[in-house]
Amino acid sequence: MNTTLFYLMAVFVLFSAYFVVTARNLFRCAVGLIAALLGIAGLYLLINAQFLSAVQVSVYIGGILVLMVFVIMLMADVTQKVFRQGSVWRKGVAWGACGVLFLLLSGALLSFPFPSNAPEAVKSASVEEIGRALFSPARGGFVLPFEVVSLILIAALIGAVTVARSADLSEDDPKDKP
Repeated sequence: MNTTLFYLMAVFVLFSAYFVVTARNLFRCAVGLIAALLGIAGLYLLINAQFLSAVQVSVYIGGILVLMVFVIMLMADVTQKVFRQGSVWRKGVAWGACGVLFLLLSGALLSFPFPSNAPEAVKSASVEEIGRALFSPARGGFVLPFEVVSLILIAALIGAVTVARSADLSEDDPKDKP
């Protein structure tokens, strides 16, 4: 049952990803990306990684992608704009490169000596264990990198506000107008 679900989810993710790169409408590309990310969240559920699945849905779909959709909807006529298709020879070269890459990866996977005995099932970490490891100041904890990332995000936010304000001030500056 799990193998069948895995193959169904993998095919769903592959078709969604293909739709993302081939759709000519930007809004439809974003919807295809939502479908691909939901499929990946389903794959996480199949390997018993509920926390990763929840993070995938809440952070990537709930946060980042919804923000992208809002930006797309707020931009003027982006949903009506249709992008040109590439020439036939470029598509052929791209398909040929994909085929060569697929053959190389398949050959590498088939020639690798995977161990024949199945290892024990790995126990999935609980949310409590992940939180303890993330916020622990003891050796092996990640509280310092967590705080450094939060400072970098705050600096990026301040920089973005500064750049946006300077652009607004330069447009309203009466010295620039004749």
